[in-house]
Amino acid sequence: MPNRPDPLARALALTVAVATLVLACSGPATQPANPLPPVTPIMLPPAPAADDAGALIGPTWAWQGTLGADDRRATPASPDRYTLAFQADGRVQVRADCNRGGARYELGADKALTIAPAALTKMGCPPGSSDTEFLRELGLVERFRFADGDLVLTLRGNAGSMRFSPLGR
Repeated sequence: MPNRPDPLARALALTVAVATLVLACSGPATQPANPLPPVTPIMLPPAPAADDAGALIGPTWAWQGTLGADDRRATPASPDRYTLAFQADGRVQVRADCNRGGARYELGADKALTIAPAALTKMGCPPGSSDTEFLRELGLVERFRFADGDLVLTLRGNAGSMRFSPLGR
């Protein structure tokens, strides 16, 4: 009985031969007559580093005090009554002593942070409350940073900085 080649091997050899012939006959690639214009990339401003912006969100931050540029210090008697809780959707929950509410915040490049005026309940806080000062300073926030696990909010015009610790620490 004569030695016959396998039909599958023959078909494969024929396919390879045809493909080689097609490639050889096609010649060098040519440019189309009207090429598409080059694509210009859209440049977006750099987003805050995820570890920095992400660290704002989650903890409730209790106000430890403010150090003014003139070395003036403001320290609340009960830091847990002055808190910020940043949400991922651009809102921040605010507690200013006996009043609670919220505000919008915006993050920018280089750890820029602005906090809009807060919409709060209108309870009359007891004498000695620091609610007015706390809310006024939040309106002056310009940047944020972290120091030893605390959140430090820098105020515009070198007016000083507010320091917050995670509640319960």
